[in-house]
Amino acid sequence: MDPETLDVQSTDRAILTYWKLPRSNGQTLACTSYRTAAGLELRAGVDGETPVRQANVATHAEAQRLAEVWRGQLARAAAA
Repeated sequence: MDPETLDVQSTDRAILTYWKLPRSNGQTLACTSYRTAAGLELRAGVDGETPVRQANVATHAEAQRLAEVWRGQLARAAAA
């Protein structure tokens, strides 16, 4: 396989899942921190799909705070 065709995210390593929210359609929203080539990144979205939220964070404490904000926002959006 040509190294230039590799997906950059395939080398990212999941560190911690902050929360999972089941949806009425059977899907699960999850928020997980990843170690990437650029540093620490927080992602939220449906398991196995492109994230709907994504942000670079400096620390795990920052990731935890942002994860809680996103959880509230996504929970409210799902209830609407």
